[in-house]
Amino acid sequence: MFRTALLAAALLGTSMPVFAQDATDYSGTYLGSGEGDLTLELNHIEDDAYGISIETVVPMENDMPGCAGGIEGEVLLSEGGGNFFVENEMYDPESDSPMFSERYCEVGLTFNEDGTVVMEERDGCLEYHGASCGFSGNLVHESAAG
Repeated sequence: MFRTALLAAALLGTSMPVFAQDATDYSGTYLGSGEGDLTLELNHIEDDAYGISIETVVPMENDMPGCAGGIEGEVLLSEGGGNFFVENEMYDPESDSPMFSERYCEVGLTFNEDGTVVMEERDGCLEYHGASCGFSGNLVHESAAG
């Protein structure tokens, strides 16, 4: 009986870390471009929760105005990606303007096997970056970028 209890405890003790080791940690800085130069920062909080910060910049060129913007918050990431939502502070359900008519800014994140991230702005983010840039593009982990 004692051996069975020890064996069960040993198996339970060794099986738990295997799950933790198999979990992907997406933490780090990702750089890329798309609708502007993009930066994505992810900081692991616990379990599938990450702190997230997204920035986009289009520099002024040939007297054409540039733009910049950013959002931050928390996102849940599972194997392969997740969706980040930020409540649109200027939301007006009666508005016809794309800047005010969407309740949330939504950005999808897809992590590919090759280490790249596809970031796709879905809806409601115009308030956070203006009309000349966006949060969509392809990014690579900073250590892989250079």
